[in-house]
Amino acid sequence: MNQRGIDYITEDFYESLSFQDGEMPDLETVKELFYENGLLINNSFSKPVIFTIDEYIQSFESQIADGSMLQFMQRELYSQTEVFGKVAQRLSVYEYSFTYHETANAPRGINYIQFILDNDHWRITSMAWADENVNHQIPAEYLR
Repeated sequence: MNQRGIDYITEDFYESLSFQDGEMPDLETVKELFYENGLLINNSFSKPVIFTIDEYIQSFESQIADGSMLQFMQRELYSQTEVFGKVAQRLSVYEYSFTYHETANAPRGINYIQFILDNDHWRITSMAWADENVNHQIPAEYLR
């Protein structure tokens, strides 16, 4: 299996989370991209916020249900992937918006995604990310 499978899974992850007002994200596809429970860590705050894939999906669904998230867009701007045998890691620079449409100066961040090859299919085992802020800027070489 080559890196293209990892490219497709990463694209599916971002696209499946994204949705417009009046629609729903494809959270079942998001879950299918992960190996077993998967682990997601948002380290953008003073303390890490840690989720299993099921907890992440429940949190996402709750925000939609209570009206605090009406739409969402996330996409990859740049990536670097390293593969060694049946393990891989991807550095994924992303931008996101809660208005879905093109926005100037959308917030950005870096996501580190780990994969394993299982039965000839790449699956996400974990991801950890942090949003860009005044103290931590995305390096210029990642924004070409």
